[in-house]
Amino acid sequence: MKQMTFVEVFLGDTTGTYILYLVMIVNLALTLVHFFQEFKGFQWRYLGAIAGLRIPDKLGIGSFFVGPLVIICVFGLVGIVRFFGFVPHPVAAACVAALIGSRISDSIYIHIRPSRQGYCPNPALGTIPYYLTEAALLSVLFFPGLLGNYIYAALGFIGGWLLFSGVLPLLRLLRTIGHVDPWQAGEPIPPWVQGNDFEAVRST
Repeated sequence: MKQMTFVEVFLGDTTGTYILYLVMIVNLALTLVHFFQEFKGFQWRYLGAIAGLRIPDKLGIGSFFVGPLVIICVFGLVGIVRFFGFVPHPVAAACVAALIGSRISDSIYIHIRPSRQGYCPNPALGTIPYYLTEAALLSVLFFPGLLGNYIYAALGFIGGWLLFSGVLPLLRLLRTIGHVDPWQAGEPIPPWVQGNDFEAVRST
């Protein structure tokens, strides 16, 4: 299938391409806002507290901010605009599906579920409605390409889903390294999670 999206099918390749560039800009902006809020809220400390694992800040920034940010941006660039036309459609379909899967998985396992369980405040929870709305819109917009490359799309979705659904289970498995008493749901957030100086509150 030549066209990846409905805008290309109904509006033509040229107009469709401009619209996809706009979608890409919105996608990048939403990703940056979401990750910046997670960074300000010390997302790695937040999840570590739930799991009972104290994650060093340098490792947390690399593993929970820089790494995922780069991966999600690549998903968007490759999937939405096919890296400006240089990526085969099956690979683009896999990346769009991975982006959709990661948006939904991140929303459920990192934000909605912990917040409803009583682990509050949850960093970047306010951007989740936009995340889920974008996932739904991408599913509709890219339906032709996803359907035409359904095997690649399925693999991409699973990969994107696992990117976030496995975070807390993995952290709980790693509790033997620098473990602390887990944060109990419904209790106030531990002071070391949101302290500006991690070292100053290390002994709390």
